[in-house]
Amino acid sequence: MLKFNNVVLVYVIFLFTTVQCSYDLVEGEICETEQGVGKCAHVYRCLSSIVDLKTKSRPAICSFKKREPVVCCTDCKLVNDTRNAIVDTGGGIFFKNGQKARDKCLENLSRLPYPCQSNGLEKVWDKQDKCNNFETKFHAVVIGGQSANRSSYPHMALLGYGEDVISAQWLCGGSLISDRFILTAAHCLSETVIGPVTLVALGILKRSDPMELWQIYKVRRVIKHPEYAPPSKYNDIALLEVDRPVRYSKDVFPACLDFGGTEHYSAEATGWGKLGKNQPLADNLQMVILEKFSDEKCLKNYPPHRLLKKGYDAKTQLCYGDPNEPKDTCEGDSGGPLQVRSQFSKCQHTIIGVTSYGRACGYAGEAGMYTRVFHYVPWIESVVWPGRD
Repeated sequence: MLKFNNVVLVYVIFLFTTVQCSYDLVEGEICETEQGVGKCAHVYRCLSSIVDLKTKSRPAICSFKKREPVVCCTDCKLVNDTRNAIVDTGGGIFFKNGQKARDKCLENLSRLPYPCQSNGLEKVWDKQDKCNNFETKFHAVVIGGQSANRSSYPHMALLGYGEDVISAQWLCGGSLISDRFILTAAHCLSETVIGPVTLVALGILKRSDPMELWQIYKVRRVIKHPEYAPPSKYNDIALLEVDRPVRYSKDVFPACLDFGGTEHYSAEATGWGKLGKNQPLADNLQMVILEKFSDEKCLKNYPPHRLLKKGYDAKTQLCYGDPNEPKDTCEGDSGGPLQVRSQFSKCQHTIIGVTSYGRACGYAGEAGMYTRVFHYVPWIESVVWPGRD
């Protein structure tokens, strides 16, 4: 992420002082760059300056205000403060707003290990006014129905139960949401016969992938939601903290959280669960596109009973399935994500649900139950990103 802390400020000064300039022009004075005529402006007010830093180009400097550069800015309009701006790997610009889940999603976008189109602001040269404007570029995002491919879901985690990698049983799923935390279902924290979750595997597509492709982490801490009270199905959500920072790559990268609560007609569920009723666990990661059921249908599918005293709760739960085909999550998919494409970039996913439970899988018209992530974002933020940034 591009932030103007002291280290970056020194880097800014180094870059700018390598440019030939007079250093005697103050804010508001006319200056010249290779692009054309500009005006001297404080570096924190010139949006082009952070794009230049990202691309390692060298903007012209007018002077210094204390230790902070005043640059020759060719922007049509100045901004209030570029220190709240983030530049992604594709050159798109976003502004942080203080909402942790949203801002962390943007910070991660700026750390993608490859360039990616996004819906951020992009610099566009205005030929008439001869200055830089910043416009939002919208890129189409298409959700297909193909099987999961390697690197398609780099946030996917497989949870292991046992003393070591070789003897462990790999049963539940999860989602990487930061360099330390996995989001999963609370009922996945322990298996009755084999004990608590102990391991997290990242970076794999198949259970049969060679071990050199597996990034294995030990579970350092488990945090279930404080209101989870089994055997009740409510508040079925938890976090796993791993023993060391996760190493990001094209195959291992965090997803965003649903900080906006937007309703989605369709979403993708992924996991290594059973391929159907009485079928074995999947070797290859499976993906299925599911439709959102109305609250009325969900309540009909999940009426009040001893494990759901109020029945389906639209505030804290979601139910997705397919009214016409036998599409559903199944045993072994628990804890995995229900996701949509991020509103910021086609290269990120947003987790809207955590696979919780369901009735018999593989029947048309059935819907699986998912914990609604949006409701739990404040709790997740308090654990994963405590305190103020």
